[in-house]
Formats: sequence, C-alpha cells, structure tokens
Amino acid sequence: MGEWSKKIGEYGEDVVYKVLSLIGWGSSTKGVDIPCMEKKMHAKSGSEERTEHGIDYMYTYINPLVSGQLVHALISSKYSNKKYPNNPRSIYKEYTKDLIEGLECFDGSEQQIDISSKFEYSSTHNVGILFWLNNIEEEEDNLIKRLDSLRLDTSTSEKSLFIIDNRKAGFILQLMLYIKTNESEYDYYFYYPNTGLNINPLDRKNVGKILPVEYLNSPIIPIKLINKKSGETSLFLGILDDFDSEDLIRIIGLSRDITTELAGKVIIGFHDYNELNHGSSVTTVKQQFQDDSYTKSVKIINYTKILDLLV
Repeated sequence: MGEWSKKIGEYGEDVVYKVLSLIGWGSSTKGVDIPCMEKKMHAKSGSEERTEHGIDYMYTYINPLVSGQLVHALISSKYSNKKYPNNPRSIYKEYTKDLIEGLECFDGSEQQIDISSKFEYSSTHNVGILFWLNNIEEEEDNLIKRLDSLRLDTSTSEKSLFIIDNRKAGFILQLMLYIKTNESEYDYYFYYPNTGLNINPLDRKNVGKILPVEYLNSPIIPIKLINKKSGETSLFLGILDDFDSEDLIRIIGLSRDITTELAGKVIIGFHDYNELNHGSSVTTVKQQFQDDSYTKSVKIINYTKILDLLV
C-alpha cells in the first residue's frame, strides 16, 4: 500500500492544501488563531495558561446532506518524515486533544458568530479534521485501521472528528487528479444522495463542487460526469479498497440504486484494478445480475493510470 505515501511525497507539506483544493475547499482560511476560553484547563504541560489555539485551516459551508445545516470544519495538519508508530495511541490522544479543545473554544466564539452571520442556516455543526500524514513508503499505510483497534477515551470518540491518514489522502489525490486530467472533456460534480435529512425542496441539491465532510470517512466517492459536447451523464464511483469481486457485486448494486438505471454509463474505479488479473472476475459478476441492459454500461478502470475515462 506504499503507493499512497508516494503520492503524498510528491507534494510534501503542501499535500493538505492540495487535497482541500481538489475537494472544493480551496478557499479555506489558513492559519487561524482561536482565543482560548479555558486558559487553565487547556494549558499545555509546563505553562500556567493557554491564550489561543492554532488551527491550520478552517472551512465553512452549507451541508448539502442536511437541510439548513452550517458546517464549520477546523483542520489540523501533522506531517512527518517518520513512519506511523506501531502503537499510535499516545500521539493520537495528543493530536486530537489539541483539536478538541480548539473546537470547544470556537463554539460560541466571536469568530464563529462572525462567520455564521454571512450564511442563512437553521443549525450548526462543528467538526474537527486531523490530517496525520508522512511520506514514508511502508506496506501498512492504514493508520485508521490501527486506531480502530484501540480503546479510545469516550470523550474523544464521541466528538465529530475525522482522521485522514496516508491511505485516505492518497486515495483522494489519485482519484481527483484522474478526474481532472479529463476535465477538458467532462464537467464533474460530487453526487449528494437523499439522506432523509436533506429533503427541503427549496435548498435540495443533487450534485455540487463541494465534497461534504461525511465523505471523508467513506470508502466510496460518487461523482457525476457530464460530457461537455454531448451532454451525456455518467456516474463515476471511486473506490478506496482493493478490488474484490464480492465487493464489486454490492458496488454495482449501489450504482443502480443511485442512478435508478438512468445514467448513460457507470465507471467504477479501483486503485489496483488490472484487466489481465481481474477481467474474468468482472465478467462473472456482471453475469450474476442477469441484466445485460444495465451491466453492459458498467466499466471498471484503474484511476491511478492516466487514461481516457470513457474509452
């Protein structure tokens, strides 16, 4: 899985801003200082009081998945030239403690009130995003899997925190760079499904240029492609996990539910797909649907290769 770190290494410490730009968060405010409201409680070791919380990036948007919800995302970036520790618990607690305390002091602050005043909304949701990255090529890039196996503090696990490790950051980079190499031929938009919480017809959007924060925890990113010449629409599903024929059955089923069988074509992208090794498995999976009229429109590709999307 070291290919994720390779991609991250190409951008170095600028990788976080590159990821944010690719998901439509390019206008994020950089270098935000939040006044500390709990000066003694939040004091760092060796100091009597804390005056502020430094946040690397902040981004605010109206959530297309929840009607009327204003999302404030506070983003912390940790980049290292060392590999992930075998036991990341203590460092994880240190990194998330800082971010959680920043969220606590941002909630109700003058900064939040000022930013919120520029939007029309009915509720707010503050989230923390931790980018914990390195450029070390190692077989196991999956930090999140290691963290899932730990018994984390309840106070930490209940917060709205999203962790981006090498694997997830590399996935977003490779997937979106693949899409953008074909931007001259296709317009692309992130797909917003009906969640049951975004049913207000006055502000309901099916697609948009902003990737909702909820997708940062998802192994699938759905994208709508529109051919600039013909107007033909296609559904593109970018997949984080390795190719697996059993998973492919569920993914094709998901694509049919999303498109209600109306999309012109469906492209499913894996980072490790190889036609020679996996082509026969794809054929077998398609036959199980016994619906040639739909499955013939489904194409499997490798989004780490620079190829035309819809050849």
